[in-house]
Amino acid sequence: MSSSQPVASAVGTSFDTARGPAARPEDGARAAPASGAAADPAPLIEPIVLAARPGAPDRPAVRIFLGTEPAQYRAERIFVFALEQVRNPDRRYEIYRMSRLPAFDEKGWRTGFTNYRFAIPALAGGHGRAIYNDVDQVWFGDPAELFDQPMDGHGYLALSPRDTAVMLIDCARMLACWSYDAARRRSKKSLHAAAEAEPGRWGALDPVWHARDTEFVPGRSKLLHFTALDAQPWQPLRDQYTYRIHPHAERFLALEHAADVAGWELYRAERPSPGFTAACERARELDAALPADVAALARELGVASIGHVGAATLAAPTGASTRRIGLGELRDIPTQRVHAVAAWGLEQAPPEDLPWLVDRLFARAGKLVYVAATLRRDGSIASHVEGWRRLLRRVGARYPDRCWQLDCRDASGHLQRFRADRAARASVAPTVWVLLGSHAGDNAQLVAIADALGWPCETKKAVFSRTAYRVNAWLGGRLSPSRIAGLAAPWPDLVISAGRRSAPVARWIRARSGGRARIVNIGRSRVPLSRFDLVLTTPQYGVPLAENVVGLPAPYVAPRGVDAAARARWTQRFATLPRPWIALLVGGSATPYRLDPGAAAALGRQASEAARARGGSLLVTTSPRTSTDAARALLEAIDAPHWSHQFGAGDENPYAALLALADAFIVTGDSATMLAEVSLTGRPVAVFPTPIRRSGKARLRHAVERWCGVVERDAGDRGVERQQGWRARAYLAAVAAGLRRERRFEPLHEALGLSTLPGGLDAPPGLPPALLEAARARAIRAIRELVTAERPLLP
Repeated sequence: MSSSQPVASAVGTSFDTARGPAARPEDGARAAPASGAAADPAPLIEPIVLAARPGAPDRPAVRIFLGTEPAQYRAERIFVFALEQVRNPDRRYEIYRMSRLPAFDEKGWRTGFTNYRFAIPALAGGHGRAIYNDVDQVWFGDPAELFDQPMDGHGYLALSPRDTAVMLIDCARMLACWSYDAARRRSKKSLHAAAEAEPGRWGALDPVWHARDTEFVPGRSKLLHFTALDAQPWQPLRDQYTYRIHPHAERFLALEHAADVAGWELYRAERPSPGFTAACERARELDAALPADVAALARELGVASIGHVGAATLAAPTGASTRRIGLGELRDIPTQRVHAVAAWGLEQAPPEDLPWLVDRLFARAGKLVYVAATLRRDGSIASHVEGWRRLLRRVGARYPDRCWQLDCRDASGHLQRFRADRAARASVAPTVWVLLGSHAGDNAQLVAIADALGWPCETKKAVFSRTAYRVNAWLGGRLSPSRIAGLAAPWPDLVISAGRRSAPVARWIRARSGGRARIVNIGRSRVPLSRFDLVLTTPQYGVPLAENVVGLPAPYVAPRGVDAAARARWTQRFATLPRPWIALLVGGSATPYRLDPGAAAALGRQASEAARARGGSLLVTTSPRTSTDAARALLEAIDAPHWSHQFGAGDENPYAALLALADAFIVTGDSATMLAEVSLTGRPVAVFPTPIRRSGKARLRHAVERWCGVVERDAGDRGVERQQGWRARAYLAAVAAGLRRERRFEPLHEALGLSTLPGGLDAPPGLPPALLEAARARAIRAIRELVTAERPLLP
């Protein structure tokens, strides 16, 4: 077989101790074709190699071909990181990144790698087996188990003949059907049809190896595929989709945080990407000078030595020595550090190498890092400002005593500048104001967040009345809240609020502080999202995600506890009831959900059936939103052993004790806070889906949302939701501008992984407490970064 030269953007590097031509077909991307096979212009791809540990048995490498594109750099990193966590350490794994393969016509593709899967038999040299994965997938089981499965003479295994996002391929058998030339010239539909034409060529793949979105079952599914492009947690295509919270987002984001903490990257200085050496040879240098404000900062920090990358010469502040550092020299571990490093032209390096290159800048600089970059146009990490900011923030977190500045210029010459002056901020803790409102649940979230931040904090009862809020909205937000007690200088660094009535107060405080105070809003409000520095939202609100909007799987609640004496007292009170003790926690009506007497009676019957089936009893408590009629109907319908408490009856509230003592929980689906608190226990939970009763106006809004495709989407030919269209994007743009959506609790139930009554109650929530805690920690990190991370500078 003839071979072309490797394509730089399509190649990987090896984590193995050695690299070079493969001796066996199983060890390399391609080998000589089978006898009589036609020549194919497939490029050579150098794989990322996860090596077997020394002394492991000699077995064929697990070959994985990954369809990807530059915009998916976050997904690529976590795909390999997750695989590293679950793989067999006695086995060699080779990951072949198929990105920007030559000579493909991408017209009509939904992604930038749609047809690459059909080139795998040729890329693999027509020998052995190969696994195909889309980049938007995460392994939770060892792919070697799939790789070794019997194929029973089939050419490929997939969920269906045409659902080929995950495949096990017999490359020799499929080469004649899926050649490189056919893959780059023919449509996906025709290539599927060609494979189907021969009976027996396709074989069924066990669904555990390809769980799409909500099909994922924790502990059973071995691979999660984020097929909904508008819900992918890493948000790769913001110019094409408006993003929402994926029910399994936390699984990806927790892995990403673990990789960040570990400093794990796809490529390292010891093993850069195969295109790195050529990029160093092509790199252009220039004569450069530090911007005046960077030079002033260097003097302020006492910088006496500066290393410069990408500049032939450097005009440095008076008294500072300079030293040129070649791009390739960054691979070397420095024997001596300098006080500051200034880098120009890093965008000339392969984007895959930027994480370790930036890390080496920070490692060499004792005090200050300056990066000046021109944005690329390839969709990679180097093609947009947010990619550069996220990268410097991520790497800079490992070097908390360094200051850094980023200057990004686009092709039109527009300059954006950011500075993280860590040393100047480390000595003074930021101050926080919490604006308490009228809803106890919101206030509990605000206080819990402030406690977790650990910064000096004051609470303010600072919201407009209903009338004042409406007047303020009519006036366009010009009404001053200055008469609210306690709103006076010195102004805080951070303001945390919830809901729409306190939002104008928070914005007023920011204006009074001269723009210094950052404002964070919890939940949703009826004002444009762009008016907040940060929004923390949860699935039931349907708020679209953006750079300043963080989606959480559930409200931020602090775990509740009871002391030993209270625990013993409540245990004694319930002692005569048979176990398991099933806590029945009852909410109430919350538009459009109605817990009327009929629904409450149905809840009582279903809960009783669940308790009797398990030989246990019910521990019942109502809430402030439970109507008297609903509570009466509920208790009259219960015919299993039980203990009950009605809110407001005057005796001690058992809620915290039930969270501590119950063996399982039944919760009405209308209370996000209760659902989050019981999920944190890690014990079985079942949701009673409160019936929906919409008024005329609500029915119209729901019909509009269905027509726009933002709720109850139709399924496509693969059995999953159709992708987001222009109507959904237009509607969600209106939501981002302040339009209020109907609250829907079903997405919250999905995000927590809760089963429903009747049935359920035998398994813990699909989202384990550890991931809920990870989401809480992510929220706090986002707020901390807002206050302490980089700030925009004037060009």
